[in-house]
Amino acid sequence: MKYQSSVLLILQVLPILVLVVALIDPSSAIPLIVVLFLLFPVVLWKFIQQAATDFERELYTKNQEKTEFKNWYEMPVFEMEEMEGDREFLALRPHLEILQLAYPFSEDNLNRAYRRRARETHPDLPGGNEREFIRVHQAYEALKEFLRSNSEDTTG
Repeated sequence: MKYQSSVLLILQVLPILVLVVALIDPSSAIPLIVVLFLLFPVVLWKFIQQAATDFERELYTKNQEKTEFKNWYEMPVFEMEEMEGDREFLALRPHLEILQLAYPFSEDNLNRAYRRRARETHPDLPGGNEREFIRVHQAYEALKEFLRSNSEDTTG
């Protein structure tokens, strides 16, 4: 994430730099203008990616129950800040990070995240790691127990 934000910053500042150089010495700005035109597709692509992410977050604020993000870390920042004081969230945070799962989660979301992470870390598969697979399974069990205890609290 940090890499992407620094690339975006450079791509946003580059046109300003070209303009300043063109005002100071127009002949030396020609190579920079050529570079800017060559980078235009990258700038456009990054802009579209950022706009899509912002649009997904806007949809999430209007309809949180139905919105799903492609990546667990795309959960809106303002909600993460609100949850910092939430003891349940702080207790579950390490498990959520292991499974790469956003906090308000359902049993279906938990199962999908567990299956995906289990495929990534299973020791019998290429790139698997037994220790990481055990951590994934323990996180799954802890979050499953959390869901079970919450459902008992609401029914009982």
